[in-house]
This record gives sequence, structure tokens and C-alpha cells, in this order.
Amino acid sequence: MTAVDVAVVGAGVIGLSAARALAERGVRGVLVLEREAAVGQGSSARANGGVRAQFTTEPNILFSLRSIEEFERLERETGLLGLHQTGYLLFTGTDEGEQGLRRAFELQRRLGVVTEWLEPEEVLERAPFIRAHGLRAGTFHARDGFLDPHGLVRAYVGELRRLEVEIWVGAQVTRIERVDRCFRLTTARGLVEAEWVVDAAGADAAEIAGMVGIEVSVRPVRRNLAFVQDEPGPLTPMCVDLDTGVLVRREVSGGWVVAYSDPGDPPGRDTTLDPTFLPKLAERIGNRFPHLEAKPIDPRQCWAGLYPETPDHHAVIGEAPEVPGFVLCVGFGGHGVMHSPAAGIAVAELVVDGRCSSFDLHPLRPSRFEEGDLVTEVAVF
Repeated sequence: MTAVDVAVVGAGVIGLSAARALAERGVRGVLVLEREAAVGQGSSARANGGVRAQFTTEPNILFSLRSIEEFERLERETGLLGLHQTGYLLFTGTDEGEQGLRRAFELQRRLGVVTEWLEPEEVLERAPFIRAHGLRAGTFHARDGFLDPHGLVRAYVGELRRLEVEIWVGAQVTRIERVDRCFRLTTARGLVEAEWVVDAAGADAAEIAGMVGIEVSVRPVRRNLAFVQDEPGPLTPMCVDLDTGVLVRREVSGGWVVAYSDPGDPPGRDTTLDPTFLPKLAERIGNRFPHLEAKPIDPRQCWAGLYPETPDHHAVIGEAPEVPGFVLCVGFGGHGVMHSPAAGIAVAELVVDGRCSSFDLHPLRPSRFEEGDLVTEVAVF
């Protein structure tokens, strides 16, 4: 039996960040449990790596602001992240889209994000390849951009080594029992006894929570990305056509990363490329990105990963009311990489202080679904 203070289930960016924050707050007995043979092999390994503060709700905006600060620090100190702050450029050609963009812009500015409002000609100055016809407005935030998810995982692991936090790989959790005031976890590498358990299991979060009788509204949904071949060129902002949901950015080595998330995709665990993805993308990409319509796409250079989604597109962070000591940090959708630093801070404060002082976690509380008290994020790409 291995006895620890906190067992973190999941060694993706969320679990690694939570373990790091706990250790930095002085919790010495932290153990990370990962079912795969290496860390960061789930959704973290298949992420686009986007980082942005341009959201439509206060919790997501504030999580982004704090996380961007940490990414900037980590990049300065480690050089591992491959952080490129090329900005996110969001734009629309509809009246409804412009109104939504304006509301989000005003909220972001009120919360301290230095978002810029752009007229059509200013959008084209930042991305001349965009089709101009019908363009109405755009927004841009210079500290947004993208990073290498693998580099972020490496940075977290390096800090955990410095903090002497142990990670067990190949340690799938198969059972969690409440024994007196502790939890007993059965893993492929032996029994673990912990005062606290942090569920950071990503796409497997609901399964882990179910082991202690908790139902959590997190379901994995397949999301697809494509690589479009092209000559190397200067990096571009992450360009988001709000009217079709297509986003593109130039890759460091040349070519373009292109994504489109179909809101009608059903939950599931399949991570093979959706055969309908490329035809759907072809229907939409020419709306604002005609320079890519005739470029070759090799399906072998496309990939898919899982978004752990919730009904309101917000994470679930908090101690489970029914099971004291069991902390949920799950359901980040496609925002796990970009929100991982803030998520770790929130978990550490919940465990060490009994409350989170850095963020208002009320909108993210586990009970909000059964209470019917949801605030929905609409900037989901």
C-alpha cells in the first residue's frame, strides 16, 4: 500500500498542472496515476495548441488571462513550449455575428483583455489572404497564439521532477473505495491510499467519477484537424471564420493547420479521422480562405482527438458534494491545454485552503447541471 496525501488521476496537461500546483503549495505527498505507458498521451497529444483569451464568458476569460501569464513565464524559463503569440483573429460577415463579437469584445475589455476591434480593412491588413466580400468586423488579441502541447507536457514534467512529485505510468485505476476518511485506489501498479483524489482523467473523467458513485456531465466528442500542404511563409494569426467555424493558422515548418468542429457530432471515443470531415471542410473553407481551396490535403496527415465536453462548454471544477475529498477537474472541451495553469491553481487552493480565492468557481461547480443554472460559452471552435 502506497500512502499519499493527494492522488491525481490522469497525466495529461490538467493532471500534471494540478500536481505541480499542489506541490508548489507545499503538499509533499502527491502521486500522479496514468493508465498509458507515457504522460500526455490522451487529448493533450492531439491538441491544436491554441491559446486565447477571446471567450464569451467571465470564467473562461479569467482562466485564459492567468494561464497566458504562466505560459509566458514557462517559455522564458524553459524554452520548451514553442509559444508563438501571433494572436487570434476572429471575424464575421453577418449582422448576428457582429453583434455577438461586439458583446464578447466589450466583456473581454472590461475584464482586462486588450482586445482590438477591427474594421474590415484592418482585418485584411493582418490576414490579406482572407476573402473580403461581405466582411463586417473582426477582433484581435496580440497575446493569443499557439504552443506545442508536447513541449508544455515536457515543461510540466520537468517541474514535477524538481518538486519531487512521482508519476506512475501504466497505472490504470480500476477501482476507488472510501475507507474511513481516505480513498483506496486499485491500480495496475498496486494499491494507493489517499486523503484526496483529483479526477483529471479527461475523456475518462466520467468513468473515474462513477467509481465513487458520482455522475458528471462530461462526454468525449471526436474533433478533427487537417494539415494543408503549402510553401513555408511567415506565421499568421489563428484566423477564425465565425460564420462557418473554420479556423486556420500557418504551421512553423510550412503549410497550414485547419480545423472545423461540427456541433452535431455525437459523443464517442473513436479517434480515427471522421470520413465526413474533409467533405464538410471543403464545403466551408472557401468562405474566407479561398487560397486553401485548391491546396492538397493528405488524409494521412490529418488526425482526430477527443474533446471532453459538457453541456455548457465549461469545465467542472470543485469538490464533489456527495463525496468529500474527491475533486473534479474535468470537462475542458478543447480548452484543456490553454486553461491548464489556471486549473492547477484552482485545484491546489481547493485542497490546501478549502476554497479557491484566485477564481470564482461558482459557475463551474459540479452541481450546476442538476440545478439547471448554466451559463453557456459560445466561442467553441
